[in-house]
Amino acid sequence: MSVGCAGLLRSARGRRLGRTDGPRCFLRRAVPGHLDSARTRVERAWLAAGLRKVPLHPPWAGYVHVHVKMDLVYGLVWLLTVLLEGISGQGVYAPPTVRIVHSGLACNIEEERYSERVYTIREGETLELTCLVTGHPRPQIRWTKTAGSASDRFQDSSVFNETLRITNIQRHQGGRYYCKAENGLGSPAIKSIRVDVYYLDDPVVTVHQSIGEAKEQFYYERTVFLRCVANSNPPVRYSWRRGQEVLLQGSDKGVEIYEPFFTQGETKILKLKNLRPQDYANYSCIASVRNVCNIPDKMVSFRLSNKTASPSIKLLVDDPIVVNPGEAITLVCVTTGGEPAPSLTWVRSFGTLPEKTVLNGGTLTIPAITSDDAGTYSCIANNNVGNPAKKSTNIIVRVPPNLTVPQEKSPLVTREGDTIELQCQVTGKPKPIILWSRADKEVAMPDGSMQMESYDGTLRIVNVSREMSGMYRCQTSQYNGFNVKPREALVQLIVQYPPAVEPAFLEIRQGQDRSVTMSCRVLRAYPIRVLTYEWRLGNKLLRTGQFDSQEYTEYPVKSLSNENYGVYNCSIINEAGAGRCSFLVTGKAYAPEFYYDTYNPVWQNRHRVYSYSLQWTQMNPDAVDRIVAYRLGIRQAGQQRWWEQEIKINGNIQKGELITYNLTELIKPEAYEVRLTPLTKFGEGDSTIRVIKYSAPVNPHLREFHCGFEDGNICLFTQDDTDNFDWTKQSTATRNTKYTPNTGPNADRSGSKEGFYMYIETSRPRLEGEKARLLSPVFSIAPKNPYGPTNTAYCFSFFYHMYGQHIGVLNVYLRLKGQTTIENPLWSSSGNKGQRWNEAHVNIYPITSFQLIFEGIRGPGIEGDIAIDDVSIAEGECAKQDLTTKNSVDGAVGILVHIWLFPVIVLISILSPRR
Repeated sequence: MSVGCAGLLRSARGRRLGRTDGPRCFLRRAVPGHLDSARTRVERAWLAAGLRKVPLHPPWAGYVHVHVKMDLVYGLVWLLTVLLEGISGQGVYAPPTVRIVHSGLACNIEEERYSERVYTIREGETLELTCLVTGHPRPQIRWTKTAGSASDRFQDSSVFNETLRITNIQRHQGGRYYCKAENGLGSPAIKSIRVDVYYLDDPVVTVHQSIGEAKEQFYYERTVFLRCVANSNPPVRYSWRRGQEVLLQGSDKGVEIYEPFFTQGETKILKLKNLRPQDYANYSCIASVRNVCNIPDKMVSFRLSNKTASPSIKLLVDDPIVVNPGEAITLVCVTTGGEPAPSLTWVRSFGTLPEKTVLNGGTLTIPAITSDDAGTYSCIANNNVGNPAKKSTNIIVRVPPNLTVPQEKSPLVTREGDTIELQCQVTGKPKPIILWSRADKEVAMPDGSMQMESYDGTLRIVNVSREMSGMYRCQTSQYNGFNVKPREALVQLIVQYPPAVEPAFLEIRQGQDRSVTMSCRVLRAYPIRVLTYEWRLGNKLLRTGQFDSQEYTEYPVKSLSNENYGVYNCSIINEAGAGRCSFLVTGKAYAPEFYYDTYNPVWQNRHRVYSYSLQWTQMNPDAVDRIVAYRLGIRQAGQQRWWEQEIKINGNIQKGELITYNLTELIKPEAYEVRLTPLTKFGEGDSTIRVIKYSAPVNPHLREFHCGFEDGNICLFTQDDTDNFDWTKQSTATRNTKYTPNTGPNADRSGSKEGFYMYIETSRPRLEGEKARLLSPVFSIAPKNPYGPTNTAYCFSFFYHMYGQHIGVLNVYLRLKGQTTIENPLWSSSGNKGQRWNEAHVNIYPITSFQLIFEGIRGPGIEGDIAIDDVSIAEGECAKQDLTTKNSVDGAVGILVHIWLFPVIVLISILSPRR
């Protein structure tokens, strides 16, 4: 058994100081001669170092006896011995040295600074570098292309040899090479040499036009650039020829040879200015590296003609192309222009063309296509004129669709009002459109349609509502010709929303010392498993609790007092929020309601002032405490100051009771604003305000009234808001009879085509039975003496026109003004009365203010226009001759009818045509 001396060094120092397998450094155990010779060498080295005493126990003594451990001191002695032997120069151990020599085909070897050598070689030759080393033990050799690194680009078999051999060397293999030698003694020895690979590629000529002078045809412009490029090492030099003529700078005024700023090499651009006939010729570019490494010059030629043009191509395929797996696909690319003829190549946007691709000129065929062959394929045409032409198409290989829902996306829980996205992950080529619909009910989607489309599988819902809870179906559409069943998946949407409660707001009016109970009911909520409630009066917490099985919560107040009045809020709460019932508990009285049917201002035989009879009723007088008084406020219109006084109320006010208070000393003709506020022991109630206006009666004594509807305000007649359509002011001169020529008057009552009258238009869209009502002004009847009743009679007369085969009905009513509204029928007529005006007379005996109402009812067709004109009211009964003699206008006779009514006596005289 043997132990290497390098192993002994490692044992002594704790690290490797030499090779563990050095063949010259082994000690044999049972051979004393070896031990003696070793000891002799140690002693010799010891004495040579000037040390007098040799150790009695040399470091190898422990290896004679296997079971005896070597002492550290002897190891140190051994190391010191080796060092001393190296210092004295008399031992066999030596650190490495190295130098590099070449044995291949070198063009040139130059010495550079710092003793670095440059080795020049022609591309394609064989490189041989030999690393000569010395040192003992034998140094280990390693070649690297970067210092201290193992990132070499040559085979491993040559890395550890003395000679580095690279056959057919390429340009990328040039660079600095390092030889490193080490044997564990001292520092490694390193030498380097730089390898320069020389080469010259074939030159390429490209032709470009002057951009600022481009025209329809490529070479009709005046300036052309020929650019020559060749890759080389060392830098290339270019020369130009036109035919056999050598072109030099300045030799031809039409030619410029220059080097642009962006090129770092020699001159290589030929500019032809203002093209001449002699410029259309063969041009040659010669690239030269001056025969370095015996590299010959290279030349390229280009024929410039008036037909020279950049390439253009066309793809005879669709874009995109959708195919099934296993099918064969053929792409055809043809040239449509270019001189010289362009060359066509096919490329793939990502990666190389599939290995099975068959190319034939501009035709590319892929047999048995797979999904890995999908992508964008481009046809490129190049003739070195202008820019290359490129056309692309996208090949999509169908992949059956697959539809999944992410685990965390169903069920999907959200809150009302949020924005949510429902997701279905879809795969397949082409990627199918996803159709979303409701799966649990036949209801519309959020956009109102029954189905929504999504291109990425996401359904986005903005402002989610509780009605949107449920199951949603995502389904693939029929999309690419695969005869497969549509894939579908379900997504559950859970919308949480706060409780919906009733009443949202309720006003409770109740008197003091009375009881009241407020109830807040849950209509719906989600989630419903956790519902709590709390009652508050203002900010004061009154009660809290949790719902069990009931759907409502109540809060009673047994006896109301001032501190119990206010706003009560009941909040019903779940995880999504809270719903709130609000109750306003108050002792305020309701507002009074003015009685607007009070007739015109009370007539007074005074020039400057008038009085007004203000009437009102009290809304829900029993809801609160008894009303003890009203605070009356009055101010003249446009003024700021209110004049106030209290109106005392004795006893309880009954519901519907009409309360009257006369306002006096009102200045004519001013308007006034009146405010009325009820008062109880709680305090002020709700106020109400109205405006009263002075309007003089048409005739205070109503001795005579006549209206021919000639003025702009039609004698203060107004349209009734409760009817179906309105009466129309019209004259024959302005009426259009195009559509209804067989109805209506052809002149007013006086025979003038310029005069006006009122009529009802029965053309479409009017329907049979629809009514139009025209109201006269209110006539105030003053007593003959200020303190007694009246029994004055009035003669009411008017003219009417009822011509047409579809005439309906004309009614006249008398409306009395008082506590209640009474309409008494005065007169009525129906049917076709011919193309003429007729007159009617009616005796009336009013005892209070009154109005007259004309009501026209449409007949069964459009030829049913009814007109009225010259309405008159005169004090006194109608003359007898008006009732019994022939009418000068329409030849009618009077028929006297007596109708007794309370509180008015009506005498009706109807003038009808003589039979």
